[in-house]
Amino acid sequence: MGSYQKGVANEVHMNQKSVSRCIREVTKALNEISNKWIQFPQTSTQRTKIKQGFYTKFNFPGVIGAIDCTHVAIVRPAADVLCFYNRKGFHSLNVQMVCDSDLRITNVNAKFGGASHDSHIWASRRLQSHMEALQLSGKSVWLLGDSGYPQRIYLMTPILNAEPGSRGENYTRVHVKARNCIERAFG
Repeated sequence: MGSYQKGVANEVHMNQKSVSRCIREVTKALNEISNKWIQFPQTSTQRTKIKQGFYTKFNFPGVIGAIDCTHVAIVRPAADVLCFYNRKGFHSLNVQMVCDSDLRITNVNAKFGGASHDSHIWASRRLQSHMEALQLSGKSVWLLGDSGYPQRIYLMTPILNAEPGSRGENYTRVHVKARNCIERAFG
C-alpha cells in the first residue's frame, strides 16, 4: 500500500506520508465539488431543459442524457488483478458516465474494474432504478446508449444492421449523432 506514492514522493521531493495526505485531501475536495457540479436531473424543470437541448440540436425528443463507459488506465493493483485487466490489454477502471447535449457530466460511476462490461455496470446502478421509476410514473424520458447496453423503454440503443432507407436506419443515424455527445465528453 502506498508503493506508487514513494515514486511520486521522490519525484516531487516530499516524503510518502505527505504525498498520501495530499492525495487524501485532493480526493476529499473532488468528492465535495462533484456533488455540486455532477447532478443527474431530478426535477421536471431540469429534465425539460436537457430534453430541449437534445431536441434543438438533434431533433431527438425525450432524451435526458447520453451514456457510455470508458477505460481509465490504472497502476496494476495488488489484489483482484483480473477484475481490473480489460479486453484492451491493460489495467483500468471502466468508468460509466452520462452527459447532456452540452457535454455537461450529470452522472459518474467509477466503481468497477476494467474487466466489467458496460451492461454489467448499468445493471448494478441506482441510475437504472431511477430511470425505471421515472417511466413507471409516466415520464417520457430516456437515455441514449450504444449497443453494449440492453434496449429498454428508458434506454434507447441503435438498431444494428437496419434496412437501408428504413425508419430504423433513420432512427439509428439520429441516435448515433445525438449519443456522440458522451464520446466528445470523454474526449
